[in-house]
Amino acid sequence: MMKSLLISLACIFTVTHSQYSYSDSLNLAVAANFKQTLEALKPIFEEEYPHSVNIISASTGQLVQQISHAAPFDIFLAANTAHPQLLWQQIREKRQLKADALLVYAMGRLAFFSNRPLADDQSLQEILEGDAFSRLSMANSTLAPYGLAAKQTLACYQLADKWKNKLITGQNIAQAYQFIHSQSVDAGFVALSQVLNHPKQQVLVVDSTCYTPIKQMALRLNNKPASYDFMTFLKHAKSQAIIKSYGYDIP
Repeated sequence: MMKSLLISLACIFTVTHSQYSYSDSLNLAVAANFKQTLEALKPIFEEEYPHSVNIISASTGQLVQQISHAAPFDIFLAANTAHPQLLWQQIREKRQLKADALLVYAMGRLAFFSNRPLADDQSLQEILEGDAFSRLSMANSTLAPYGLAAKQTLACYQLADKWKNKLITGQNIAQAYQFIHSQSVDAGFVALSQVLNHPKQQVLVVDSTCYTPIKQMALRLNNKPASYDFMTFLKHAKSQAIIKSYGYDIP
């Protein structure tokens, strides 16, 4: 009898200890454009897995710098592919990361956003050629992929020179949006995901042929079971449906 009781207690302890040790806390470094979407995914992940999530947001370039200086992140959700691929090359041997540490999780879309209604009968090119706006907001084209897309769009319409000295640059796409939202600037380029809840008359989706496709790539920075779980979670149909509902295309 005693022997059976001890065996039962040992089994309970083993299972409990296993579940406890498997539970973990994840630090997710996310590009500013995807922060809102990640905040929507967070409670679903935490409900399905025994892990908690901490979200740290900045521009893709800023996050790369922090990771290079040993910031304790578990997963890097970038707004492009170049930065995570380069980072993977630099750290893969030391951290024993295979190619499956990389995953394209979303395709970003650029939008032109105004804090007042846009003319119904004008294209984006006609608006940019006109004098309705004296300044435009955009993210830093060196640090933020959406800033680069905005720069490429102005070049696409052959209007880079016109707007050269009339651009208010944010460190990331969140700051570029805030300039417009706070009415410090009347209009500018943002991520479509940021303005889905604004009146349609204030938003124009930029022609995707005008900029390099914004493939957003995740990099798993370690081999923790929890990190694997989150990468798997990003591929779930439920997760992809949420990502799409926030203005992204699914790769």
